[in-house]
Amino acid sequence: MEDEDMYYLEYELSDGSRVMLSFEDINDRDGCHISLDMYKVQLGPVDMDKLQQILQKFHGKMVKSNPALT
Repeated sequence: MEDEDMYYLEYELSDGSRVMLSFEDINDRDGCHISLDMYKVQLGPVDMDKLQQILQKFHGKMVKSNPALT
């Protein structure tokens, strides 16, 4: 699959770090984004472990991670 067929999502974790996620399907990207935001609102902070769990459900990959600026 070529890069133009990929869909990306940048997301900020509870520690302030930002991650770039990639998906082959736009519906997976949107579903992951909705699930991350719903988790944050209803259940608490989204850390790296929770992100990995949700990301796996939507067949996504982490492209890169930037630590929080201090």
